[in-house]
Amino acid sequence: MSTTAPDPNEVLDITVIGAGPVGLSAAFWAGMREASVRIIDSLPEIGGQLTTLYPEKWIFDVPGHTKIMAKDLVGQLKQQALEQFDVPVHLETTAEKISWEEDDEGRIVVLHTDRGEIRSRAVVIAGGHGAFEPKKLPGFDMTPWEGRGAHYLVGEKEFFNGKRVMIVGGGDSAFDWALNLLDTAESITLVHRRDGFRAHEATIAQVMEQVEAGRVTLRIPYEISEIEGADGVEKVTLSPVGDDTLETVVDEADAVLLQLGFKTALGPLKEWGFEVQKGALVVDPLMNTSLENVWACGDITTFDGKLKLIATGFAESASVPTQRFNLSTRPTPEFPAGSRAKPETL
Repeated sequence: MSTTAPDPNEVLDITVIGAGPVGLSAAFWAGMREASVRIIDSLPEIGGQLTTLYPEKWIFDVPGHTKIMAKDLVGQLKQQALEQFDVPVHLETTAEKISWEEDDEGRIVVLHTDRGEIRSRAVVIAGGHGAFEPKKLPGFDMTPWEGRGAHYLVGEKEFFNGKRVMIVGGGDSAFDWALNLLDTAESITLVHRRDGFRAHEATIAQVMEQVEAGRVTLRIPYEISEIEGADGVEKVTLSPVGDDTLETVVDEADAVLLQLGFKTALGPLKEWGFEVQKGALVVDPLMNTSLENVWACGDITTFDGKLKLIATGFAESASVPTQRFNLSTRPTPEFPAGSRAKPETL
C-alpha cells in the first residue's frame, strides 16, 4: 500500500474507489477474473468505516462467521484480495473530477485526483456512504458535552471499561454496542424515542434477553432533555416522548454513546453528473451508473429493494460485470481445436 499516486500513464483495467469491505471485495472479484486493478481511498488506512468508526465492533451479517470483529474482517479481506492478487492501494488519494479520453484500444476513464491523474478502462465506486459524518441528536444540543462524556464513535472498547454507558439509538449500531459492551461497561442503558427498532430482529431478541436478565436497562419511548455534571457527564434526565403515562427519569451515566447513523455526503462525486436519489448513486441491476464505464456497489448505491448490509454489498461487488469491461491486459486463453468454444473476449 502506498500514499503516492500511481503512474498517470499506466492504464489498468479497473480502478476501485474505496478501500472499505465492499471495495476490497470488488478488487478480489477483479483478481479472480484476471483483470488488472488498483484501489484508491481518501483515508489513511484500508477498511473504510470498519477501521475508522468501529474497529472493535462485532459484525454479524457476514456469511460463514457467527460474528467477526470489524478489524479482523478487514485483515482477512486484505489477505484475500490485496495480498492474493498483489493489488496496489493508493491511500490519502481523493478523486475530484472525472473525464474520458481515447487511446488505440478504446475509451479510457480518467480520474483527476489530488495526487495526479489515474487512467483505467473502467471505474468501480465502492465508497460506502462517501464522506461520513455522524448525525447529531435532534432536540438537544450535545455540543457542550462532546469530549466530556458524549461520544459518536468507539475506537477502543476499553475506553468504556467500568463506565456507566447510555446508548442512544434504535438501529443496528445501537443494539450491537449494547451487546458488545456487556463485558466492558459497568452498566448499559439503551434509550430510543420510539418503541419500534430498525436493528436486525435476531439482534433485538438478544438485547431483549439481556433486558429481561437485568443486564441492560431499556428506556422507550424516551429522549434526553438534560445532562448534569461537573467535569463530565454524571446524570442524564430522560423525558417521555408522546406518552403522558410515563414519568421523567434521571439515570446516572459516565458516557453517552450516540448511535444515530451517519449523514451521506457524496463529496466531489455529486458534481460528476451521476443520477442521484436521496444522496445515493442510482444503479441498474448490473450495477451500472449513469456514467460511461463507471459502476458502483455497496452503501453508496440505491435501487429498488436496496439493503444496506455488508453481505449485500459483497454480492453487489460480485455482480459488477467485469466480464463486460475491455480488459486489454488479460490474454485470451488458447484451447485445442475442437475441444470447446472459446469464451467471449473479456
